[in-house]
Amino acid sequence: MSNYPNAIDDASSLYSPVDAYSAKPLETITTMPVYAGDTTISVESTGVGFPDEYGILSIDDELIVYTGKTATQFTGCQRGAFGTVAAQHTSGATVRANMVSAYIKALQEAVVAIEQDLGTAASRNYVRKDGAVTMTGAKTFVDGAEFGSGTKAATGLVRLPNTGAVKWRRADGSGDLGLALNANDHLVADAVIDFAPGQTFGAFSYPDAGYGNKGIVLIDAAGGLAVESGVLSMAASGASPGTYSKVTVDAKGRVTGGASLAAGDLPGHTHTAGDIVSGEFPHKVQKDGADVGTRRALNLVQGTRVSLAAADDPANNRVSVTISASPPESGEITNALGYVPANRAGEHFSGPVDCGPHQSIGGPLENMAKHSEDFAATVWDKNGGSCSVTSNAVIAPDGNQTADIITAVTDTPVIQQQIAGLADGGTYTFYIWARVASGTRKVSLAIVNNAYAAYLAGPTQITLTASWQRFKITGTLASGQTGLWVVVRQYTANGDDWTTGDIHLWGACLQRGDDPQKAYARTWASQAPHIAS
Repeated sequence: MSNYPNAIDDASSLYSPVDAYSAKPLETITTMPVYAGDTTISVESTGVGFPDEYGILSIDDELIVYTGKTATQFTGCQRGAFGTVAAQHTSGATVRANMVSAYIKALQEAVVAIEQDLGTAASRNYVRKDGAVTMTGAKTFVDGAEFGSGTKAATGLVRLPNTGAVKWRRADGSGDLGLALNANDHLVADAVIDFAPGQTFGAFSYPDAGYGNKGIVLIDAAGGLAVESGVLSMAASGASPGTYSKVTVDAKGRVTGGASLAAGDLPGHTHTAGDIVSGEFPHKVQKDGADVGTRRALNLVQGTRVSLAAADDPANNRVSVTISASPPESGEITNALGYVPANRAGEHFSGPVDCGPHQSIGGPLENMAKHSEDFAATVWDKNGGSCSVTSNAVIAPDGNQTADIITAVTDTPVIQQQIAGLADGGTYTFYIWARVASGTRKVSLAIVNNAYAAYLAGPTQITLTASWQRFKITGTLASGQTGLWVVVRQYTANGDDWTTGDIHLWGACLQRGDDPQKAYARTWASQAPHIAS
């Protein structure tokens, strides 16, 4: 046990604290793969003797320091500690509590260093709070010093920094009043200074005659100078007593005259339209909720089959605009897209027909992801219940209420789908629409190989706003590989902030290549592969 404060400790007296050992088996196993950049490690249980914070783990040949834990996770993990290498570990790997000798030695050295700095009871290196203390030499007090009653030394000096102050507690205890040195080397007092009767001063040193200010007392404009007895003499300013809206001052800022404003003091001027060259239009111009600009004029332009009629309405301080639309003309439909419609007697349509995707029927738009708008489906893996889904709760980008709300259940929510049947070694792009109800939120997209052992792309951070946005990430399969995972997740290493709350998702799509289509194939339980016409 410790010898301090009677003597300085060493390793022999610090090796055996009473709670240094545990009879419990300090080990558990991982419940999902651990990648080299992960700072959160999921395990079966953390309750079997692991410290609540700042413990050391060993997985395979890697040592890890964690700063906190939940029932099933170690958080704030510092990977590759004590000179080991951060590595990837499989699900089911053994996780052991560890205490390396270098760590114990470092703690012992830290304790001994503190004891040596403080000194022993017989030879202290610090000033105790209570008891008589004799101090020699110059001392620096960072946060101030308190001086109580007692016999005053014959000589002494207290130095304060330029920003320091001498403070006295008010008699009623309501606050402090003090004396401080300001930036101009002037003493500033918080209270009135009373001089004892008969107090004398040495000769004052007046400023040189070349200075504009020849006084030795500065008077605050909001306060004043009070003379209890005697006379304060000041030269007349040249202005008669009264209130003036216009004054005349000399080169030293002294008032020498005063008068009221006359009409001639304000020059006449008529403002023209050209005088106003800046300023904002009372209402911003927006399109679909996004700012277009802020201007003093709004120009309405007629479009195809759209006519405008505008009339000034000064009585109501407004301009009324009527927008009219004409139906499409036959020539705009006939021969559209280069086809001649087979709607006349004796004619037959002979052009190619592209089948739209539905279930296993393919078409020109490919989507290898299943249940593209149903994230509650079991094909969308929730990583052991890390998040929950509320179906068809939000208006989607197409105007229908088919978008889902994804709610974080743990502080590392993950929603992902394993997709098979892809082209060997092909390049694929994962698209998805996403938003939040309000504000912003950061999450990450990723493409992981079929064995869920390495990222093919990402994790790449995206920022969700209250507007729908379509995000994408592109990855390439290794030769011989025909499957992968698409992932939306909270990724701590990227600085994501989806540890609680909701995000909105819609329209998941996996297409070959990296060029997004303007539309996508909605899928249910089956994929929609590309089938050329």
